[in-house]
Amino acid sequence: MRDVEGMLAEVRSLATRGEHHTIISRYGTLDDAPDDETWNSVDLLYEIGRAYGMLGNEDKVERYLLRCAELAPRRAAVFHCSIGWYFQRKKKWSKALRWYELALESFPTYHLCLFRRGYCLEKLHRPREAMEALTRANAVWDGAGSEQRQRGRGVQVQVLFHLSRVLRDLSSFDEAADSLEACAKLASECDPPAIRPEHICSCRGELLLRQGNLEAALARFTEARNLDPTSSYVWERIGRVLELTGDVSGAEAAYTHATSLPRGAFAHLALGRLHTHVTHRYPEAAEAFSEALQQVSGIEPLVRIELARLHLACDRPAAAYQQLEHALACRRGGGFIDALRLAADVALRLQRLPEARHFLEEVLRATPDDHETRAKLEALDIQPRPTTPPPSDKPLPPALILLGQSALLTRGRERVQGIVDRFFMQKGFGFLRYGNGESLFFHVTQCEDDTSDLAPGAPVSFIVGHNAKKGKPQAESLRRLAIG
Repeated sequence: MRDVEGMLAEVRSLATRGEHHTIISRYGTLDDAPDDETWNSVDLLYEIGRAYGMLGNEDKVERYLLRCAELAPRRAAVFHCSIGWYFQRKKKWSKALRWYELALESFPTYHLCLFRRGYCLEKLHRPREAMEALTRANAVWDGAGSEQRQRGRGVQVQVLFHLSRVLRDLSSFDEAADSLEACAKLASECDPPAIRPEHICSCRGELLLRQGNLEAALARFTEARNLDPTSSYVWERIGRVLELTGDVSGAEAAYTHATSLPRGAFAHLALGRLHTHVTHRYPEAAEAFSEALQQVSGIEPLVRIELARLHLACDRPAAAYQQLEHALACRRGGGFIDALRLAADVALRLQRLPEARHFLEEVLRATPDDHETRAKLEALDIQPRPTTPPPSDKPLPPALILLGQSALLTRGRERVQGIVDRFFMQKGFGFLRYGNGESLFFHVTQCEDDTSDLAPGAPVSFIVGHNAKKGKPQAESLRRLAIG
């Protein structure tokens, strides 16, 4: 008989020292012997699953933690939430979201899980849904007993902070301010602090900036900079306030300084915007956007829309439209209203009326009270069909030759359209058919939409990815397409 308790003690000791490779080399094959008693030890399997998570093995994380959920069904939500946390740390927001939603099915008042779900929704640019999740988490906290509130104070500080952010993004400024002040008060009672004071200070500055109080916003951002002079975000926001007050040289200096700091890629984007819209130094704008695109893939959709605006400034609508298509392929349409609106305008300029209609309909789907967009859509019904082709793009001047380089023209991975060939809901995977009849595997964790009614024949779009463990291609970022 194996000494399971002794194995657990050793695994925990190794984990404390960060020796995750040793854990896996000694105990990482327990799933190869499902009849062994070790495959029935929840605590041991959980620790090994966490070790696999630290080493980035998605399949093993899921296998070990799902076994824990099977052995301890009353704690299943905890294990599902742990799988979600693994994907969240990998910034795979859609995958994490699905595990959090599964956890909440059996434990709907799980405070930590509600917070993490709201955080992922915020990262996926779905602020209304994020607000609902964080509001639910806040309500759970308000109704909790004193002992639970004491244990969950750190999480609640984060709930209030992110609730303030999404309320601000939805222009609910008074509610955002109330949530932020409640966050600051609770944070002051935590030791150590659950959130850094400069972050609260910056959030206050951003709220004032959105409300148009530039002087007060600058004071808050300056205070945050004094607390953390190495924050590229704070320097970038100082630059934004200076830009809005008309201090162009001060804004450029702040943006440039921010680019020299850690995580300064976003400041390259801000600097490019300044040169596109204010200084009209287009070659410098192109260089800044190129730097932003190379440094952080996560801001690609924002860079693409600014590249589109730069092409429009150079009278190149067709090139601008190409950049907008890339931007919308990077991010789900409903979460990128600015790109949809601009894409509709450019499509009209290029006389691509069906595409313009599609973009306007997407805007209305996300913002049904947008009367200006509704009027544009109605005007399309009476607009005469074009009789002459749109003018060609002007050639790039030598100083802007960078805009023609492949790195700025194409994305690393394009979206592909296909149909669901087979789907095994209980097993959580299926196969797609696309191209010239090629078959491709997909897993439900790669689906960005609800799979409860997914069936053969459903049209989808996806990215052809790669499963490093199996050495085979697989579908990633799967999305449903409208029929007809």
